[in-house]
Amino acid sequence: MGAVLLVVADWVAQQAFGGKQLPVGVVTGVLGGCYLLWLLVTERKAGRI
Repeated sequence: MGAVLLVVADWVAQQAFGGKQLPVGVVTGVLGGCYLLWLLVTERKAGRI
């Protein structure tokens, strides 16, 4: 799953804004940050935090 995420992040970094390319680390950080927030919200709702 991690490899697929990196491939998708690389593709998004190259194609998302037309002629301008983003570093893949920026896209990976955004995706990872969204996942972290989802985990935190889920754990808080379950009462584990």
